[in-house]
Amino acid sequence: MELELRTVVYAKKVEIRNVPVFACTACVAYEVLQPVKPDLTECISKLGERPVKQDVSFGEQNELADLFHEQLLAWPDATDQEMEYRMKEAVQERINLLLDIMGYARQAEDKAWMEDIQRRLGQLSGFVWQAHFSNAV
Repeated sequence: MELELRTVVYAKKVEIRNVPVFACTACVAYEVLQPVKPDLTECISKLGERPVKQDVSFGEQNELADLFHEQLLAWPDATDQEMEYRMKEAVQERINLLLDIMGYARQAEDKAWMEDIQRRLGQLSGFVWQAHFSNAV
């Protein structure tokens, strides 16, 4: 199976772009990457049963999806080992950036901003490449 970014269509009206999935080239099946499933489910539930026609970038909902999008655009021909290295670096850099931003949010005493940053950090902090890719690639 290969890691790809796909567009998920919900209720025939909403296109959710850049969702990381494992795709099987032999049988054309795909599975949403496990660490992003809860955020995709939440995104869909917020849309409701009768959403209006719209286009949603999943990278705005999930930090990990955003990083995969950035890395796959920058390195489309990377091997699995190269992508593992690049993703580990990108995750660490993003965590450092978010921690710096958290300092500004604390200084500003902006609780909503701090909660958003904590949510984004949580999306990145538990990601371990081997746990999600060793059986799929």
